[in-house]
This record gives sequence, C-alpha cells and structure tokens, in this order.
Amino acid sequence: MDIRQLKYFIAVAEEQNFGRAAERLHRSQPPLTRQIQTLEEELGVLLFRRTAKGVELTQAGETLQRDAMNILALVKQATERAQLAAKGQIGILDVGVYGSASLNTIPALLSIFSEKHPDVEIRLHNAHRSIQLEALRQRRVLIAFDRYRPEDTDMAVELVSQEPLIVAFKQSHPLAVKDVVSIEDLRNEPMSMPAALNTLTVNAALNLCRAHGFEPRLVNEATDVITGLVTLASSQHGVALIPASVATLQIPGLVFRPLKETREIFMELNCFYLKDEASPLLRELLQVVHEYRKENERMLQESISVQA
Repeated sequence: MDIRQLKYFIAVAEEQNFGRAAERLHRSQPPLTRQIQTLEEELGVLLFRRTAKGVELTQAGETLQRDAMNILALVKQATERAQLAAKGQIGILDVGVYGSASLNTIPALLSIFSEKHPDVEIRLHNAHRSIQLEALRQRRVLIAFDRYRPEDTDMAVELVSQEPLIVAFKQSHPLAVKDVVSIEDLRNEPMSMPAALNTLTVNAALNLCRAHGFEPRLVNEATDVITGLVTLASSQHGVALIPASVATLQIPGLVFRPLKETREIFMELNCFYLKDEASPLLRELLQVVHEYRKENERMLQESISVQA
C-alpha cells in the first residue's frame, strides 16, 4: 500500500463510480481499476461492491476510508511542516547566553523573534563562554550571545548592540544627589569590579579611568557583575562601573547614574555561530539581530545627541 493507492481508493469511495473517479484523477479508467484490484489483493479483503449505479464501500472499505483520510491528512501536515521548517518558521531554537546582557537585550531581541515566529520553541542555555563554544561545535546550541568576541576561525561573529557604562552606588552615597556623574568624581572612590580582570566590562571600566589619568582602587572583587553589585549594596562605601542594561535589576539600597563621558566608551554585545551552519532558524534569527542592531544604533545616536 502506498500514498498513490490511497488517493485512488478515496477518489473511488467518494465518487462511488470508477469512471467519475478516473475523470477526477485525470486518468483513464482501466489503470485505476487495476490499482484498486491490486490494493484489494494486497489487503486480502473486498473494498467495493458493484451496484447498478457504480460501486459502494464494504465494511472493510469504510474502515479503510477513515484511516486513509487520516493518513493523507498527516502526510499533508508533514509536508507543510517540512516546508515551514525549511523557511525557519517552526522548530527548536537553542540559544547560548551568558552575562549581564541576558537581563535586558537578549530577552528583548528574542521577544521580537517570537512575535514573528510564534511556532518556534526557544530554549536558553546559560553557561560560561568556553562551554558555549563547545556546545556550538557539538550543535547543541545554534547561536550564543556574549560580550566576549571569540577569535576562533570556525566562528562567525556579529555585533548585536552597544550600550554605555553607568555608575552604581548606595543611595546614601554623596554622589546620589547628582543626576549625571563624571568619571572625575570617581577618582578617589573604591571601585567594585569582577575578579576576572580580563573581562570586557572590567577592561572598559579600567580603560575609561586610565584615559582620565588615574588607576582605580579595586575592592570587593566578585565572580561577576551581578554578585559584585549585591556585595556593593551590603558594603559601607564604593562604586561600580557597569553596563547600562544591568540597571534593570532592582537591588535594594543601590542607585544608578549615567556618566558624563558616555560617548567615550561603549560595551558591546556580540553573537557568534559556526560559519558552516546552514539552519533556516539561524537565518531568521540573524535577520532579527540585524534589525535590532540598526534600531540600537539609531537610539544610541539620539541619546548621544541629547546629552551633547
């Protein structure tokens, strides 16, 4: 039994006449009759009884008709789903995330993607960048987002967005009365930074301080930015330079202020994926990334113009 035989059988069952069924199928009647006879021989049952006007289904034929209709419906559904998958409209999108960008930018970007592709299931995998690279190579994730920019030759890297550094400190800090803080205001302030001094956030903060002629006094070294802020909130003094997206966190006792020197340095968020990855889902997600980047560039320029 094959799909063609089932289509022939359904046509005869619905028309109750071999001649009309053959006309509907754009075939001559003898080959159609032979296909039905072959099907009956394969099944070992009689599917039709002859009548004065044509044919009618036997009990076995009625049972096969119901199942055949379901089979053809499933075949149609499978065809349509395969076509949608080829267009990146359905499937499972495994995304690697890490760091503070997962607080704001990545949820916003994936929300846009979900609105355009509601039938795609998104699964997030939060892990350190070294694990993300391994997961990409093993095809366990399709794309990863991080402030890190890998140099691996098998990886394609694209800029997603940029954001300025802002400053965080306790509500009781003397600088809290200011709407905008200058980097010069932080010259003598104890500065909380992640212990890993080679991260992009730390390098950006250090470079900004050094560009203004001072080396920050590091305290409360934590494993990451978020842990550092929690530590800062429980300490008596100190400040932290952080990406603007981290301000979405509600940490009791802390306030956030923009920097006067916001145009001097920006934090980047990148996405990276295997160069030979041909997934339609990746293609669709990258289209959203490109649109998001353009909007981010526009908003960043508007923000700089307002502050200027």
